[in-house]
Amino acid sequence: MGGYEPTSNYVIRNIEGWAVYVNRILLTEKKRTGKELIRLIKNKLYDIKRIIPKSALKELYKIPIWLEFDNKQVICACYHPSREWLSEHGFNPAKAKSIEIGNANNFISWSLHQPFMVLHELAHGYHHQVLGYDNPDIKLAYDKAVEAGLYKSVLYCNGDNLQAYAINNDQEYFAEQTEAYFGTNDYYPFVKAELMKYDPLMYETLKKLWIEYEIKANKQ
Repeated sequence: MGGYEPTSNYVIRNIEGWAVYVNRILLTEKKRTGKELIRLIKNKLYDIKRIIPKSALKELYKIPIWLEFDNKQVICACYHPSREWLSEHGFNPAKAKSIEIGNANNFISWSLHQPFMVLHELAHGYHHQVLGYDNPDIKLAYDKAVEAGLYKSVLYCNGDNLQAYAINNDQEYFAEQTEAYFGTNDYYPFVKAELMKYDPLMYETLKKLWIEYEIKANKQ
């Protein structure tokens, strides 16, 4: 089985429509941290329910969330696309196609300057499970942004100028700009209006993939 904790070590809760696997340590030895983490997750998921179009939201509900106290292999939060990769790296393969909050204290702290971290990880799941990692619209917008030199040096939320995390690859590009489109990102463009001005192609791409998905679904 490997060194991971079995699924039986988790309590499954329905939080705002999502299946959330809570490590029992967060309900016992680390219950003070667990209480704060669960409350924060509930608040974040409630916000996501309010801002994401209903048809797209139905897809996000299919992405489970796993809560850990301190998984040394996950510095904060991540999305797990591959069961095989999880098995090869000592993770519970049941975490495939789900989000993991691997370090409770980091997540609680980092959420102060990355308030839409949960949406970021859900966007990875939406990209993988709904749009497909080979989505041509995202790849085109990313390639155009790289060619134009966008995101090489942008304002960070602490006042520094940094290379944007979005430019690492098209998957992070989609997740980061989803944060800006629906909420607030920690790198410029921070919000929708700034994204519209700075990277209009990605703005229109997000509108197509999130908003027009809703329109298409309603017509079916």
